[in-house]
Amino acid sequence: MAQSAILRFLRKRMKVIFWVTALVFIGLVVFGWGADITGTRGRGRNLDANIAGKIDDYEITYPVYQQAIQNEYERAYNQNRAIGNAEAEIIRDRTWYTLINQYLAGKQFAAKGVDVLTDKEVFEAVRRDPPDAVKQNENFQRDGQFDRALFEEYLSNPQVDWLPVEMFVRNNLPYDKLQMLINALPVVTNLDAKREFKFRNETARASYIKIDPFAIDDISVDTSDAAVQAYYDEHKNDYYTDEAVVVNYATLPIEPTRQDTLETKALAEELITRIEAGEEFEFLAENYSDDPGSKFRGGELGWFGRSQMVPEFEEAVFAADSGEIVGPVLTDFGYHIIKVLAKTDLGDSLGNGDSVIVYAAHILLSIKPGIDTEDSIRVLTTDLVNDIEEGADFFEVAEALDIDSIGQSAPLGEKDPIPGVGFLESVRAMLFKGDIGAVETVPIILREKPLLEGITVIQLVRRIEEGIPSLMTIRDRVVMDMLREAREKAALELAREAHKLVKSGVDFESAAEQVGAQFDTTGTFGRYGWIEGIGDDPIFKGTVFGLRDVGKVSEVFQGLDGTAFIVRLDEITPPSPAAYTSQELQIKTDLINFMKQGVYERWFANLREQADIVDNRFVELYGEGTGEDKE
Repeated sequence: MAQSAILRFLRKRMKVIFWVTALVFIGLVVFGWGADITGTRGRGRNLDANIAGKIDDYEITYPVYQQAIQNEYERAYNQNRAIGNAEAEIIRDRTWYTLINQYLAGKQFAAKGVDVLTDKEVFEAVRRDPPDAVKQNENFQRDGQFDRALFEEYLSNPQVDWLPVEMFVRNNLPYDKLQMLINALPVVTNLDAKREFKFRNETARASYIKIDPFAIDDISVDTSDAAVQAYYDEHKNDYYTDEAVVVNYATLPIEPTRQDTLETKALAEELITRIEAGEEFEFLAENYSDDPGSKFRGGELGWFGRSQMVPEFEEAVFAADSGEIVGPVLTDFGYHIIKVLAKTDLGDSLGNGDSVIVYAAHILLSIKPGIDTEDSIRVLTTDLVNDIEEGADFFEVAEALDIDSIGQSAPLGEKDPIPGVGFLESVRAMLFKGDIGAVETVPIILREKPLLEGITVIQLVRRIEEGIPSLMTIRDRVVMDMLREAREKAALELAREAHKLVKSGVDFESAAEQVGAQFDTTGTFGRYGWIEGIGDDPIFKGTVFGLRDVGKVSEVFQGLDGTAFIVRLDEITPPSPAAYTSQELQIKTDLINFMKQGVYERWFANLREQADIVDNRFVELYGEGTGEDKE
């Protein structure tokens, strides 16, 4: 039967299968392109109050924006995942970015020739890679797993209404084709792969003379007003800055207390007692487990071998017999109640036991902060905010309240992460549009797995206007730069003296001693490795590997931090050519994936740069920014 004919009879509206609502009504394609969208050059222009934002001439209305957010919540609900306050903030930004991504990608459909879809393409896409909602539908599963043969049997059944699936795939296919087109651009040659093989596997050892500029004591610098003015005038352009802000911040993690831990353990012990009394493990897993991936399968984890679970879990499971209930077992994720359903030995010829695999189920009880714990942190946060808003010093109050994680940022630009917060656009709007001294509390996620939430208090200290600041406002910084530059020059002079001694025949260690420098040797290291005493300085590593001949001495050079060096290559070990064959495929795969990532990021960055993006979501809260700047 022709593919178009198949699609026609697939469209017959005989609803034998109930399709997940989210599949039908998703009005938005979520894909991870260009999530760092900060190019809002039109920020703050007057827009209709009903407009959340604008991209070129395309307006994003609040109803569209809110519906997109609702779709995200529905998706979380369908995944049996609760959304806290911190994730809600992230969802609002992610939804905004997605709408921008969708528009920018959509503009490219016709230009890239991916907007014309044949019925055959759609049908083959449905058959080849059905949406997750199809794979998860119990009509297409055997033993809890998607069964392709069963799916294709249904695919040819005229009693099934496939129109919602067709609509979903037809809507998403242009995005898939566009992504494939962009990702098809990079090419990795054999030369590229061999070069990367060498970079990954070649090792070296070296001796070095090191002069730390900040270890030099007798530095004399003229810091008179005239000298500072002259330095500032000469380096004025170096101090140009985009608009920036300085913030105070304090982060308060909402961590479970010992009492919270004891209560969770008590619940685990209670559930074990109920299981031993005859209650079904599967029922308790569905109603109590905090593992969304297994709870609705009765807690089943499937078959697994050693080194696939965290150590505490693995130790308990492999020590138990088939049919045994184990627990409560404490891991970083919480307390586990484990049911060993089956064990088998695949027959390890070495007899070391590593061939044993286990089929198990578990109930995970995460150790969560109790209501009293959360309330105590919120009270602490409220006390901090109230005192600051009444005029108290941020750091004095934070220290008085025994808050440990506090600080003041360096000047932050619009694209910089906000300490203790990250990239939330609502906070960024407050910082770049709000009043000096404004204070906000921000729910945050400090750790994903296991989940750790918290609250960050942010205070806007000052705003720095775009341009070159006056000498009066940055005099201390200019003086520090003068001192740093003088120290680096002195370090280079000492290094040059040592280099002359080495060239004259003095050994490395003696030359270092004569000029008061440090002599040391590296261990064996590679281009991508860490060097004890040096760190990950690419200038140092590049210089060593660039020498090539054992015994060769480098010229004087400066590392990333201004430290002066001379290095001597003591050993270089090229990789074995025979090892290339076993690594070639993996290296080429890694390189192509890396290059694809770079291609789509650069492509999308270019689209964003050319687009005129206006974010209107926070204008009502912060307007254009008021208050006197302190700089």
